Amino acid sequence: MSLLTKPTELTNQVREKKQSQQRGEELVKAFSKHLEDVNSKDYFDIVEVEELVLKEQAHAIEVMKTKKTYPTDIPRFSPSSSDKCERELYFKAIKAKKDEETGYPFQRRWTRNSTAVHGAIQKQLLEAEIVLEEPEFIVFRLDNGLPAWEKNIEGWKIIEHNGVTFVVFGMCDGILTYKDGTKVGFEYKTKSNSVAQIKQIKEPAPSHRMQTVAYSILFEVDEWLITYESVAKDKWSTHENARPDFKVFYYKVTERDKKMLLDKWARVAENIETGEIPRPNTSKCMFCPFSTICNEVGL
Repeated sequence: MSLLTKPTELTNQVREKKQSQQRGEELVKAFSKHLEDVNSKDYFDIVEVEELVLKEQAHAIEVMKTKKTYPTDIPRFSPSSSDKCERELYFKAIKAKKDEETGYPFQRRWTRNSTAVHGAIQKQLLEAEIVLEEPEFIVFRLDNGLPAWEKNIEGWKIIEHNGVTFVVFGMCDGILTYKDGTKVGFEYKTKSNSVAQIKQIKEPAPSHRMQTVAYSILFEVDEWLITYESVAKDKWSTHENARPDFKVFYYKVTERDKKMLLDKWARVAENIETGEIPRPNTSKCMFCPFSTICNEVGL
């Protein structure tokens, strides 16, 4: 093969990007169809699903009662905090004093409703396997027969990276099996203010993409469908003209993504060992519970 016809690294990158885009479009279309199809059906409670949900609840209770087995003498990180400021991760690890926070009743109800919807869609994913003649996806099952999500899949992994050791611990919203046999992760987020919020979402939030990177490290699944659903719906009378109430995005976790997150965790782990406080990321202060101590430390 001559130098003129030999594929260049740039050509390969372009080809891989196009293939990833096509794959993403396929999975987004398939999962959107999957959700629309099952919600187009009028069906009763399904005994097999109800029994499985009960088994899940019993398992979750046992997990809650059981002492965690991960090491407690090394730093620990979770997927949900992957996008947090390194200083916040540091303060959390050393158990620094948190700010006093006032929780308002409506905020508690907001959280309650979102949690309930999470459970509802997971149950419906199980129902879709039975209700639909040709489901696009089925829920991946663990060796004990339980769905691969939440407390069923909760786990931890010891990681050695850049000369330091730390633990990654957590669970995810779900792992599905696509009709071609591949595993695809399911990450689910709710919006509560109005159905109009869904139209405004153009891409997944960086923090949500970062979560999937952590899940990829923990559960070894690189393809993820990040789904946003509005808890609020359009007027009942809008019928077929109702505004879309959910949107699905595809994200393929790369080796570079994983290295960057591992590098970040390793830096914090090293800071914990040395006692050196990381510099703050002031773009992430809004939900940080360590504002007081952070301001006392300064830049």
